[in-house]
Parts: sequence; structure tokens; C-alpha cells
Amino acid sequence: MTLTRLVLFSGWGIDARIWQPLIACLHARLAHVTETDEQADKQAADEAKSRPLEIIAPDWPEEGLQSVSRAGSEPTASQASLGGADTLWLGWSLGALRAEALAKKQAPAALVSLAMGPSFVDQAATEQTIPALAPEVLDTFLAAFARNPTASWQHFLRWQASGEASARDCLRQLRELIGRHPVSREAVLETGLAELASRRMSLAPQSELPLEFWLGKQDPLLAPGLSAALRAQGQVVAEFEGGHCLPLSATEALADALLTRMGLATHVTHISEEA
Repeated sequence: MTLTRLVLFSGWGIDARIWQPLIACLHARLAHVTETDEQADKQAADEAKSRPLEIIAPDWPEEGLQSVSRAGSEPTASQASLGGADTLWLGWSLGALRAEALAKKQAPAALVSLAMGPSFVDQAATEQTIPALAPEVLDTFLAAFARNPTASWQHFLRWQASGEASARDCLRQLRELIGRHPVSREAVLETGLAELASRRMSLAPQSELPLEFWLGKQDPLLAPGLSAALRAQGQVVAEFEGGHCLPLSATEALADALLTRMGLATHVTHISEEA
């Protein structure tokens, strides 16, 4: 089935600007696919033009995040509905955990969890069999955040970039996109950290939501052995060369994978070889 709408959810302390390089790459890929189809087959070109890709990259509204903290309710997106049978959701980092919760209400066709396992840290209250980071890792960061939120946020950017082949270049690109100070208020960032500590995806065998995990091989924010454990449980896993910042470090590979997953590109392999 062809999917024609892509919704991109960003992670903790980082807004939708993180998706700008990926969105530009997707549009360039689609333009190339259409051009290739025109040269090979006019009918195929007409079909490509009739299924334009709509891309939505919403920021989580602050009031929605605070309602999670106060009442335990799920986050709501600013649009009336982001789901639908033609829609693929891609949630990055904390955005994947939030998207999985929201998907129960808005029902996209499928969800890709990018750079995030079923939970960020081990949760002792559950019978957790899939690796996650030790709770102490997040506890240490929470303590530092309480002392100096801005410095801790900047440290988090460096932490995210540390798994990339060129951590310095990745950090520079991050800062060029989103700046050197967080856009969200401290209370909103605190709520996000609480979500990282408590949110866990449901991996019910008979779930109606197709769920895939796309992970960086050198991601410093993922526990060792996560990919193997997910596969052992029958989960769909794809691995990319890169760390946690896959929207920046694996932009082209991610764009090709998305277009293939959505059924929008028939010449992706050929395009990748030419790029």
C-alpha cells in the first residue's frame, strides 16, 4: 500500500527544525524519481505526480505536555488529526515514545521508532526483557539539569552527537539548526525528562499498529544488545551507520528507507548509486 503522508515527531529539547535536511532530501529524491519515470514510462510518471508526498513536522504543544505531567493523559498534537490509513509516523528519540502513545488515538498506518527502543531506561516495575539504559544514567542527568538547565541541555546535544563519525560536525549542524539555547521552557523540558523515565511502548503481539525500530549502530543513548533483543522478539529492526542523530548523520539513507517503506520510490537503489 502506498502511503502519501509523513508525520515527523522530534525529540527532547529539539523542535521541528531538526527535520529540515531530511525534508529537503525527500523532496529532491521524489523529484528525481519522477524525472526517471518520465524518461522510462510516461504512465509511471503520471502515477508519481498523482501521489505527492505531504510532510508534517509538528512541535508538541506546551499545554499538551503539561497536561501529561498533571493528569497522566496522553499528549495531543496541534492538528485535529495526524493519523489515517495513508500516513506513516516517524518518531525520533522521545518523539517515538510520545508518538506510540498518541497513535492509539489517531491510528496512523504505521510507526517507525527512530533511535529509540521500547523504553529509554530500565523500568524496575515491569518485567523488562529488552535492554535499556540504567536508571542511574538519567538520574545523574536530572540532577545536573536541576542545577543548570541550559548547560545540561547543551551537554545533551554533545551526548547525542558523540556517536557520529564526526561528532564535531554533527554538533555544529545541530547548533546551526536549533541554536545554542533551548526553545522550550524549563517546565516543559522537565516534563520531557519525566516521560523519558516513565514512558514505555506496548509491544503486544497482536497490535494493530505496525511498528518498526530504525536504530543507529553507534548510538550512545541505546543500550548494547537492543537490536538483537528486538529481533529475537520478532520486531522489525533496521540499522543505519550513525549514532543518535540519524536525521543529520544518515539523511540520505533515511530518506531512501522512508520512500521505500511508503511505496513512493521504485528507483531508490538506482538513485542512491547516482547520488
